[in-house]
Amino acid sequence: MADELGGEPRREAGCGVGAQLRAARERAGLTIGQAARKLLVGEQVLEALETERFETLGASIYVKSYLRRYADLLGEPAAPLHERLASRLVMPQPDLTRAPRAARPKAGFAGRVLSGLAVLVVVGLAWWGWSHRREVVAVPVVSRLVSTRLPAVPAARAGAGSARAAPEPVAHGAASARAAAVASAATARITLRFPAASWVAVIDAGGRSIYRGMVAAGATRSFEGRAPLHVVLGYASGVAVRIDGRRASIGSYVGRDHAVSFDITAGGRVLPAPPGAGG
Repeated sequence: MADELGGEPRREAGCGVGAQLRAARERAGLTIGQAARKLLVGEQVLEALETERFETLGASIYVKSYLRRYADLLGEPAAPLHERLASRLVMPQPDLTRAPRAARPKAGFAGRVLSGLAVLVVVGLAWWGWSHRREVVAVPVVSRLVSTRLPAVPAARAGAGSARAAPEPVAHGAASARAAAVASAATARITLRFPAASWVAVIDAGGRSIYRGMVAAGATRSFEGRAPLHVVLGYASGVAVRIDGRRASIGSYVGRDHAVSFDITAGGRVLPAPPGAGG
C-alpha cells in the first residue's frame, strides 16, 4: 500500500479489528471513558482503535502497543488482531534518532559588525597574552645570571636547603580530590518505568551516548551520567519518572505525537530541551 505525502498511512476498508474491540468492551460492561482511565490513555486513543482510524495514533509501533494493551484489558488475544492489522496497514517506522533543528537566521549588517569586533577582541587578547608570556619567561633567565655571581654554598647547607625547598606531594593529591568531588557533584540520575515499548536516548553533558535503543513494555531502566542529562522518549505517555529517588513529572513537555525531549540538571530539576537539541 502506498503512503500518503508526509509519511502518513492511507486508510482503506476496515479489517474488523475495531468492531471486535468494541464488541469485547460492551461485553465487559465498560464505557470508553472507563476503559481509558484503566489504561491511563486518552479516550480519543480508544475511539481511534474502535473506528480503525489508526493513522491518528502515529507510527505502527504505537498502534500495536495501544492495540495489545486494549486487547489485554478486554481479555481478547492480541496476536490475531495484530495479524489482521498487518494485512490492513503498511506503516513506516519513524526515525527517532533525528530531531528537527531550527534553521539559523542569516546574519545581517549588525551581525557582521559584531562578528568583526569579536575577532578584533580575540586577536587583541592573543597579542596581550603572547607579550605577557615573553615577560614571564624572561624572569628565570635573569635569575640564573644573578645566581652565577653568588658565592658557593657549602654542601651540607645546600643539602639542608634543598630538603626544606622540596615540594610536598600533598597539594597535588588535594587538588585531585577536589576535582573528583566536583565531578561527582555534577552527575544526574534518572529511573524510567515503561508501561509500553518506547525508543530511548540518554546523552550526558559531554555528548556521550549513555543509552540509545528500544525498551520493552513493563521494563524499568536507570541511567546516570554527567549533568545535564539529555533524555529523548519516542513514546512518553504513561512513563513514570524518578530523579534521585523522587517522582518527577514530564507531562507538560509531551508533544501531540507522544514524544518528549527534556534535560535533567545536577540538582534534579526537569527542564525543556533547548531548541535544536537532538537525540
